[in-house]
Amino acid sequence: MPSDDDPRRKPRIDGSRQWEVFLRESSTDPMRHVGSVTAPSADIATDHATTLFEYAASALWLCPADEVRRLGGNDLAAKGRTDATADAGTEVTQR
Repeated sequence: MPSDDDPRRKPRIDGSRQWEVFLRESSTDPMRHVGSVTAPSADIATDHATTLFEYAASALWLCPADEVRRLGGNDLAAKGRTDATADAGTEVTQR
């Protein structure tokens, strides 16, 4: 979870917010993160994302960057995959 000093939680000078952009190129492809846009509202973020990525997308998803949980490295190994695997009743082997 982002801390209070995380820049994604701080308002920008113009009141804009960072939005993460995900797209699907075709209906059979998975969604993938392609970047972010900065905008003061969801409507304006949608306009920006559409302008930048619509040519390559059959679907676009936007979400506020400060509401995205980002896991990587040790976070995934220690929390994400271990807990999910253990919950499923599968034995986890530590390396």
